[in-house]
Amino acid sequence: MKYFYFDSITQEGVESNSTLEGQEADILNQWQTLSQEPGSFLGIYRASGQILQFMWEENYLQLDIPDPDRGGSMQKPVTKDEATDLLVQAIRGAELSDIPGLEFFKW
Repeated sequence: MKYFYFDSITQEGVESNSTLEGQEADILNQWQTLSQEPGSFLGIYRASGQILQFMWEENYLQLDIPDPDRGGSMQKPVTKDEATDLLVQAIRGAELSDIPGLEFFKW
C-alpha cells in the first residue's frame, strides 16, 4: 500500500505525490514513531485511489478523507487510539464511509 507522511519535529517526510510502498507493519511503524506535534501527518492511498490521512492539529488529531469531486473532505477529530484502529481497518480494506461521525467540510 502507498503511504506518505511528514514529521514536524524532524522535518522529514514523503510527499503525497512521491509515496512510499509498504506493508501494514511498515505503515504502523511510521505512524507510531511520528511526532504528535501540530503539522505532523500520515496518509495512505487505498487501492481505489481514496486517501485516508491523519494530521496533528494544535489540540487534537484530525481524520481527513479528501473528496476532490465535491471540493472538500470528510473529517472528524479522533484520539490516537481511534486513529490507529481506523488506520488498521483501512489498510485491511474496511469501507471508509462506514466511519461514524464524519462531517463534510468545503475547502
